[in-house]
Amino acid sequence: MDVAATSMSLASLKLGLEVGASVTKKAMESAEVNMEGITEMLEAVDQMIPSDSIIDVRA
Repeated sequence: MDVAATSMSLASLKLGLEVGASVTKKAMESAEVNMEGITEMLEAVDQMIPSDSIIDVRA
């Protein structure tokens, strides 16, 4: 009985670790996609503002 319980416990632990790794991977992929979008937006804004213009933020 102890061998079966240990086997079940190890299988459960392994499944938990695999699920955790999968969730972490998906979160990192999502963050990467979000950062690519933000980078593209910042580059687009940078191209819209003429380099010789000065923006006065004190007004």
